Amino acid sequence: MDVSWEPVEQGDMTGVLLGYEIRYWKDGDKEEAADRVRTAGLVTSAHVTGLIPNTKYHVSVRAYNRAGTGPPSPSTNVTTTKPPPKRPPGNISWTFSGSTVSIKWDPVVAKADESAVTGYKMLYRQDSHSAPTLYLASKSRIDIPVPEDFTHAFVQIRVTGPGGDGTPAEVHILRNSGTSMMVEDSVTRPVPHFVIITTNSLLMVALISYLEL
Repeated sequence: MDVSWEPVEQGDMTGVLLGYEIRYWKDGDKEEAADRVRTAGLVTSAHVTGLIPNTKYHVSVRAYNRAGTGPPSPSTNVTTTKPPPKRPPGNISWTFSGSTVSIKWDPVVAKADESAVTGYKMLYRQDSHSAPTLYLASKSRIDIPVPEDFTHAFVQIRVTGPGGDGTPAEVHILRNSGTSMMVEDSVTRPVPHFVIITTNSLLMVALISYLEL
């Protein structure tokens, strides 16, 4: 969760401002039990991690100095989205045609307690020493250009959507007389999820994350 706020006016301060304290607590809990994150100096934003998916939170910010914390800002609410689907793409196959390899897989359908699938991310690497390339696909297939002397490549495919990026499926693609080959192996490893939510109140709250590939 990324939280940002307007700074305290100089005329409203007594003593030296040391920073700000962000308090966030789940709906139904008391503010006294809130988790807290502090910034230092004049920074007016903070990154908060470890939130629970599909959960409503209340958030407020206070300035603090050596004497303690000041009054809270008006609190704002934000609800984290559902997590991405746990099931990785399956039944992956590929076909070679000249300088192109067409890769396809069975689409992943989100369950009721999972966020929707809006597309797929594929990390393509020619070998274990080459730099990976990230491809985006809106459907459950993609065409990748390859050199004429292509022999093999390593691929990770995962879903993406408002709930973040899902569990990847891994395959080792081999050229085999232009015929399709099925998935060789898949892995289930946790990946960060992200969501973007904004509010119009005094505090601007955005929940985000990134793909670690």
